[in-house]
Amino acid sequence: MKFSALALAVVLALAAMTAEASGPVARVMDIEGTIEFSRDGERWQSVTRAKYLFPGQQVRSGRDSRARVINQASGEIRELGESTTIVVEDGDLQVVAGRNFGVEQQSRGGFWQAMRNKFATTQRYTTVRRSVRSADDQPQVDTARNISVGGSWPDLVWSNAGPEYAYRLTVGEETFDIAPASTSEMIRFKLPEMEAGEYAYKLEVMLDGEAVYRPRRESTLTWLDDEQAAEVKAGLEAMKNDPVRNDPFMIADFYEEQGLLVAALDTYRDFFRDHPDENDMRPFLIKAYHDLRLLDLREKEAITYNTIDMMGSAP
Repeated sequence: MKFSALALAVVLALAAMTAEASGPVARVMDIEGTIEFSRDGERWQSVTRAKYLFPGQQVRSGRDSRARVINQASGEIRELGESTTIVVEDGDLQVVAGRNFGVEQQSRGGFWQAMRNKFATTQRYTTVRRSVRSADDQPQVDTARNISVGGSWPDLVWSNAGPEYAYRLTVGEETFDIAPASTSEMIRFKLPEMEAGEYAYKLEVMLDGEAVYRPRRESTLTWLDDEQAAEVKAGLEAMKNDPVRNDPFMIADFYEEQGLLVAALDTYRDFFRDHPDENDMRPFLIKAYHDLRLLDLREKEAITYNTIDMMGSAP
């Protein structure tokens, strides 16, 4: 009996992971009154903010309650009225109780497919990869292969090799010595104003004035010019004024398209700091850590994701 229960739990967990691997299908937003969400139609929890929805999940409304739901497949924005339950299918939304679910308008849905495609890509980074290191191993700290900075986004980040290690950052002809930090898992360094353009950059790990780690090759850093920075700000402003696209995941995706990987990471981190229960979308944060070569943080977040996912899928 114990084996059968365990086998059933594993099957259900795998089924849930398969559904979620296809990416979000819809998003519920503009919530008024009582809106609830369920993975299995039995256990329900209140929804008070915009939330992405995956295949198999359900949403229901209470009396005198309403919300708007965007269907990524059709581009429709639909009105979820009172006392109605919908189920999310792969590419569609179906009413299972009530009948207050009407089409309100069409949205500009091109970004939805891009979001779903990106979600599929994030899945490869959710596997836990434990590395075995001996006490004699020298620290290795990598950086993003290609990154953009400048204007309001001058920060670089990298993994902390340990409290005894300093760092030497070289950007073009400029060299910056960074003193040892605490046991914080991530080091953040604000670059001073630089001429716009592309630079080779590298990060060395230092101990007692000697380099104990040097990268095998340099990476590429682009400092945005004033026009590029203004275009980014204008794009962000347009998104924030659009009720459909004013969403942290879409904003982070926009940053990533501009090469502003640290700004994207900060957007994801802020979201999950405030909403740690939104585990379905955590692969985006895991990939952001990977892109910035913050591998210990990626591993830690992957463990969190898989642990919560298995617990949430258990009967």
